[in-house]
Amino acid sequence: MNSENAFIKHTKLVLLTIFAVILAGSIVRTTHSGMGCPDWPHCFGRWIPPLNAGQLPKDFEKYLSKQDIDHTFNAFHTWIEYFNRLLTGLLGIFIVIQIIWAFKKYFKTRRVIVYLSLTLMLLVAFEAWVGKVVVNSNLGVVQITAHMFPALVIAGVCVLMIQLLEKKEKIIDKKFLLFLSLAFVLVLIQIVIGTEVRSEVDNISKAMHYVDRASWLKNVSSYLQTHEVFAWIVAFSCILVAGKAVAHKPLQKNGLLVLILIMAEIFLGLIMTQLHMPAFAQPLHLLGSSILIVTLFSLMLRVRFK
Repeated sequence: MNSENAFIKHTKLVLLTIFAVILAGSIVRTTHSGMGCPDWPHCFGRWIPPLNAGQLPKDFEKYLSKQDIDHTFNAFHTWIEYFNRLLTGLLGIFIVIQIIWAFKKYFKTRRVIVYLSLTLMLLVAFEAWVGKVVVNSNLGVVQITAHMFPALVIAGVCVLMIQLLEKKEKIIDKKFLLFLSLAFVLVLIQIVIGTEVRSEVDNISKAMHYVDRASWLKNVSSYLQTHEVFAWIVAFSCILVAGKAVAHKPLQKNGLLVLILIMAEIFLGLIMTQLHMPAFAQPLHLLGSSILIVTLFSLMLRVRFK
């Protein structure tokens, strides 16, 4: 394996880690574990969190008083949040390696790769800062939502680097690029609407002390109906994109991935609305939408006007 292929594989590893961080963050939110570690960057004043109440520091009450779920120590919540932080830290390490590698290999030949690697580092640093703000705000809904979008930008930068380095065949199809751009915008809008729905559900579930899940969606505003109706528009646009992509041999795999993802998203959406938001479906729904929009962006980079 030559060094360029190794660098590409490392960039793909960074991309996979980003999706793992997105999934872990959603699991944290779904299990209400966000204040499992009520301080930052430590957890109950320690680098390795306690396994049981007997390991809590003497002044543990000041940490538990920050929690909005209950004021008793919950090892499950603590370790779910801690694992999320470990994944984010691992992502940071991978990107530091990426920067050093990019400087050594591409500073004189392809400086754009160095700049993109630096951009990744800045975005991860920003993401870590937003994470601190989220903890300090005691899981403010707006801050939690803002925590997700930088991760999508990081994934997009990784995809851009991979495309620049792999130099895969590009397709000249003006109409297809317009379809792709429209589908990308529609999916992005749908994600924004979905975050609004999720924010309302968070507030409602908190007010109901995280019980009676069947009633949560009944109290959501018209954002939910908008999200449901818009889902079919998004699905139609993505199915069109998938059909057009499959018609181009170099894009067939991405086209099939778009089709699988949009069908999975519709299925998971129906599960959440019909089965009263089972906890397992929420993280998968968010992960699917994240991979979908990144896949559409990847396709956009493979198609040209002329």
